[in-house]
Amino acid sequence: MRKPANLVYGVEEAPPPLVVVVTAIQHVGVIAIFIVYLLMIGREAGVTVDVLANILRMGMFALAVAVLLQALPGGPVGSRLLAPSSFTGVYLAPSLLAVKIGGLPLLWGMTIFAGLFEIVLSRVWTRLRTFIPSETAGLVVFLIGINVGLAALRTLVGDAASGALTPQSGTVAAVALSVMIGLNIWNKGQLRLFCILIGMVVGYVAAVMTGMLTLADFESVLRQPLAALPSFDHISFAFDASLIVPFAVCGLAAAMGSTAVITTYQRTTDADWVRPDMLSIRRGIFGDGIAASIAGVLGTYGLTLATANTGLVVATGVASRRIAFVIAAILAVGAFQPGFIALLTIMPPPVMASALLFTSVFIMISGVQIISTRVLDSRRTLVVGMGMMVFFIDSVFPAALSSVPSWAQPVVGSPLVLATLVALALNGLFRLGIRRKVTMTIDPAAPDYQEVANFVERNAAIWGARRDVISRVEFAAQQAAEAIVEHCRPSGPIAVEVGYDEFDIDMTMTYTGEPLELTGQLPTHDEILESEDGARRLAAFLIMQRSDKVRASASGGTATLALHFRH
Repeated sequence: MRKPANLVYGVEEAPPPLVVVVTAIQHVGVIAIFIVYLLMIGREAGVTVDVLANILRMGMFALAVAVLLQALPGGPVGSRLLAPSSFTGVYLAPSLLAVKIGGLPLLWGMTIFAGLFEIVLSRVWTRLRTFIPSETAGLVVFLIGINVGLAALRTLVGDAASGALTPQSGTVAAVALSVMIGLNIWNKGQLRLFCILIGMVVGYVAAVMTGMLTLADFESVLRQPLAALPSFDHISFAFDASLIVPFAVCGLAAAMGSTAVITTYQRTTDADWVRPDMLSIRRGIFGDGIAASIAGVLGTYGLTLATANTGLVVATGVASRRIAFVIAAILAVGAFQPGFIALLTIMPPPVMASALLFTSVFIMISGVQIISTRVLDSRRTLVVGMGMMVFFIDSVFPAALSSVPSWAQPVVGSPLVLATLVALALNGLFRLGIRRKVTMTIDPAAPDYQEVANFVERNAAIWGARRDVISRVEFAAQQAAEAIVEHCRPSGPIAVEVGYDEFDIDMTMTYTGEPLELTGQLPTHDEILESEDGARRLAAFLIMQRSDKVRASASGGTATLALHFRH
């Protein structure tokens, strides 16, 4: 793994202690923003302040376990990355419905079910890769970024019916966001690494100066005891079969989101990245499912890998896995600190919104980058485009789908879940009629080498192959066809067959004539100019350089050249 130029500290590097601690605090600050979901659940359930505080403490424990599971250096669990989790909007609509039907016990029981379902998915996720291509994962990342941005705007506007900013909220958000952007763009030193944390601190100060935070708010924090043990007395569990589908979709969406997040981390931390590491993704989903189940057991809300923290890693360039252990320690200690919980609960909404808006931009662009690694034909364009369209329709006009059956309400109530399902369904539908093997012939008397490249380009777009792989296939195919025509004396048409299986591209050229000799040695400049053998050796060398595997054979006068390309 080669570290990209814009990454300050790689996955296995050890930053200075100050960088580790402050970066960990930034991650905790971003994670803490999403406790708003727990507050919404508590308000819906009508729980007392003490019960809500317990739910928050248990949530801290669950988050600590989640970040540890992802950062483990060995074993079958975890992506081996700095990949914190946070409470997620993916679970919000089904969770509110569960609370409405059966209270918190039903919420916790169904959250356990969703986590277990994600664990099951992790065991077969590699086999499902065909049905969940990279552009769909990129779409999910992009929509998650949009979701985070919309959540930020809703937090900023609050309950204002007009959707207009108050002067106080606008001022605090603008100051905090400006500090984050300024430090990230114009400061290349240590301050860039801590831009979000500094911006949030400045946001707190601005909130005090504008009167949004008062002395009474801080007194409520200071009145909290120094330490308190969480209680398990309020925890019980229930199960309702009518909620199986919505919470199974939550598990599926969490698995897809985790795939997209880990893929983004892989692209961010490896300059030589060309394809997702499915083993790391499978282990990451496994850990994510375990963490979600633990959240249910501890009597808190559903969680998954945090997309906002992905944006933080991209923005700061700090991806050291060691930071995860400090994050876990802070979260675990915070679970025993009522004052820490209280400080998070008084975070001004504009400060939350500014941090979310800042990170959402990096998340969206990461999704676009993942999508753009594939050549998109009309089928895949429709999958991505319709997924986006459904998301925006459900977000802007939620009443348009209000008449669906009750069992589908939790699905349409979450634009991200609905868009994900639409994209998956269209991807499965559009796979019908796609030929996995295609053929063409080349006339040696009048070869059209550009048509060979066009043939590869057209079919690779239908298959959704990566652009870098397509370039290699096109070049090798043209070189191979030209070498056979010029040096192998074909006596008839050259049959070309190209096959694709989501993981590899195989090309076979069959003809009557001499086999192409593959020496693998680069001829000298003089050999290329002075002999036909030098030109043939150069062509063979170039073909072998562009292909992952090359094999030439002959039997009964029929020669075969087989090229293999890893995808």
